[in-house]
Amino acid sequence: MITKVAFYLENRAIPTVDLSEPELGNPGCGGTEFLFAALPYYLAKLGSDYKPVLLANHINKLPVNVEHLQVSDVIEAVQQAKECGCKIFVYRPRRHTEKALLNEIDALKITTVAWAHITPLGEHLRVMSRTQYLKALVCVEHEQHDLARDSAIWRKLTYIVNGFDVEGFRLPAPPTKEPGLVAYLGALLPQKGFHLLAKAWPKILKRCPNARLAVIGTGALYNEDAKLGPWGIADSRYEELYILPYLAGSDGQPLPSVTFLGRLGAEKKEVLYRAMVGIPNPGGQTENCPGSALEFQAAGTAVVSGAFYGLLDTVSDSQTGLLGRSEDDLVTNICKLLNNPERANELGKNGIRFVEHRYNYTAVVAAWSELFTRISKGHAPKRIPSKPNLHQHHKWLIALNRYFQIVFGLFIPWPSVIEIKARLMPALKLFINRGSE
Repeated sequence: MITKVAFYLENRAIPTVDLSEPELGNPGCGGTEFLFAALPYYLAKLGSDYKPVLLANHINKLPVNVEHLQVSDVIEAVQQAKECGCKIFVYRPRRHTEKALLNEIDALKITTVAWAHITPLGEHLRVMSRTQYLKALVCVEHEQHDLARDSAIWRKLTYIVNGFDVEGFRLPAPPTKEPGLVAYLGALLPQKGFHLLAKAWPKILKRCPNARLAVIGTGALYNEDAKLGPWGIADSRYEELYILPYLAGSDGQPLPSVTFLGRLGAEKKEVLYRAMVGIPNPGGQTENCPGSALEFQAAGTAVVSGAFYGLLDTVSDSQTGLLGRSEDDLVTNICKLLNNPERANELGKNGIRFVEHRYNYTAVVAAWSELFTRISKGHAPKRIPSKPNLHQHHKWLIALNRYFQIVFGLFIPWPSVIEIKARLMPALKLFINRGSE
């Protein structure tokens, strides 16, 4: 028996982006938007007991093998899902509490899965845990899952990695690696860490004078109407304070070693294949399963980035790339690979095998199908243990606090470690500021 599953794709801010051919890779938009088109596509292509339906703000550039309907927002999406006979509704939760949506889910009595491309805040997780028909919160990687294990929603928590089609990402005649070429891929926003690479670049040039930087991305990646700065690459304040001071020459233009390529679709593959070193978000902030890291590795390019959050999952340190924790590490690791092309090529080849094994869509579709079957039968999502790296991100404290959450969370709103940190941070900043007066 075929069960219809609705996916809400919020593509309001990217009306011109073509999401009709996921096999070709991300066409130049946020990873979340791309994946909300790609997963339904592969569910339909690979076949299962679950028929996807795409509910989106713009429907003229979506995969043709998936039924789709136009909706204005997530509330209309869940209503349309119920009306068109879908038994399961999948959406992306926001950080802050969405009470109207959660109330509507329970009012419609539609089995719902929250696909957490970002992790909701503690109060939101608490309300989600009490929403009867929200049956699962699916994290996109193991690290993200572990950091939420002591939250109120622990009973509904699981993770499924994002899929990646390595075969579709191949080039018929891939170019050879170019000595000295470093590529950055991602949005030019503060949370994506490009400023960390910009600040490090003059130090990299001192140690590797022949290094060149190709920057793929824009500050308008998530919103085509975003206002950009003098170089037209990022928000004006971000450009002027965090990019120009490090990458501008005496004429005010980008250094000769730096090229800004802007938003690229499938044509970005040639740059990714040519690069000797690939840089996804160096700071790791907001990254749960960074698609840019997967794209570099699928192109056979060694990755250098930070040893934080989702990068700990998506890059195998010393096997497919080099992860560090400081600006000095970033400089050293980039130069280490630029000065040792054989090592860089070895890591790049390992990266292809790594992505093929861990992120292939056959396994990903099977995992989603298993989840749909479990929740359709009234079972909880598959419980997943924490990774053993308890020294990272205070995970030892999360593991301890989880037991208090299980016991006391039934009676009081017991806080998670992430919530405690969020509450303490303003007080800590105030203390530091007063101490410096």
